[in-house]
Amino acid sequence: MKVLDINNLYSPTGGGIRTYHHEKLQWCTDNGIENFLIYPASGDTRSKLNGGTVIGVRSPRLANSGYNFFTRGQPIRDLIEEIRPDVIELGSGIVVPKMIREYLEEIPSFAFYHSNWPEALPLSVLRIRRGPFHGVFKRIATPRMERGYEPLRAVMGASEYSLRRLREAGISNPIKVQLGAHPETFRPDRRSEALRRELAGAEGGKIAIYIGRLAPEKGIHVLLKAFEKLFNQGNIVTVVAGGGHYTRRLERASAGSPDKLKLVGRVTSREKAAELMASADAFISAGPCDTFSLVTLEALNCGTPVVACREAASSELVEQAGGDTIYTPWYSGDAWQGPSPGPLTPLWKTDEVQGVRRETHLGPLLLPDNGYIRPVLLTGSQGGKYEILHLCDHHTAGFRPGHGG
Repeated sequence: MKVLDINNLYSPTGGGIRTYHHEKLQWCTDNGIENFLIYPASGDTRSKLNGGTVIGVRSPRLANSGYNFFTRGQPIRDLIEEIRPDVIELGSGIVVPKMIREYLEEIPSFAFYHSNWPEALPLSVLRIRRGPFHGVFKRIATPRMERGYEPLRAVMGASEYSLRRLREAGISNPIKVQLGAHPETFRPDRRSEALRRELAGAEGGKIAIYIGRLAPEKGIHVLLKAFEKLFNQGNIVTVVAGGGHYTRRLERASAGSPDKLKLVGRVTSREKAAELMASADAFISAGPCDTFSLVTLEALNCGTPVVACREAASSELVEQAGGDTIYTPWYSGDAWQGPSPGPLTPLWKTDEVQGVRRETHLGPLLLPDNGYIRPVLLTGSQGGKYEILHLCDHHTAGFRPGHGG
């Protein structure tokens, strides 16, 4: 059996989408299925990865997004003729469906909703945040997404957020296929006291960490606006791991407050990412239109409290872990002018090995135009016991803190 993935959102240096495809390539290999992945690249390439075949099609850069974008359908059609797949899976409903529509009607075809592109594209490419033009773009783009998915057997999404967006676009048959993280890699005992001292100093400061692309659609502007307040919190160090559009602005901010903002660059190792997450006191998931946020699940697996954006799918993961959030990135109006929302619920961090409960107060983080981020009880305090949840049949186990037996 041959399965062909075509994804104009894949990048060899990407995040969750990259992980999705690399895991799928391995799973298909382990189960006797030939998996091919076609993506837009800076040049024509072909290589073996995890037993499958990854094919880059020369395509132009998409503005300053860090991605390339399919503009020619013929190379993709030629590859379909060469591979002759039994199943096609699309990574998005933009551009590609029109290029290969005749094949989608002949070959059983599906799509995975990796990106809420009617909302993400204005942020990532046009640098437009929520406003009148953003709404106009969404109203124009959404029907195009519906037409792109029309010839497919089904469209899959990893969260209720994704399914809602698909139904709003007129997709009547979305299927929920949850994803997950590797519990053997992302776990609480990855915590490193040596790394904490390196990042926060010997005085025992608290660490808030962000790991991911430094792109507009990831909510980095929220972090930038929060830094002034964060820097005034004497014991909080913000650690940012990643690269992208906002790198220079973050470098300037770090140069002005090197003890408050630490930039560690892109993290290419899962083990290193797990060590950073488990060693932090809070993880920031700021993206306003993430369709799943694998990195949020990985942080929760490490037992680390997550401050998530309510508008995106990451909030579902936080709620499933027993937490809540009041961070709303777009609709909370101007600067929060009212009184303080009262004492914060502490963040608890449980060490799975020692079963020791540590209380972490990060204090109110006032965002100039987004209200308060209120950290609340996100991780369990029952002796560090965790229940394993099998979310799917492969590479999909996650921890639910606070529900141990």
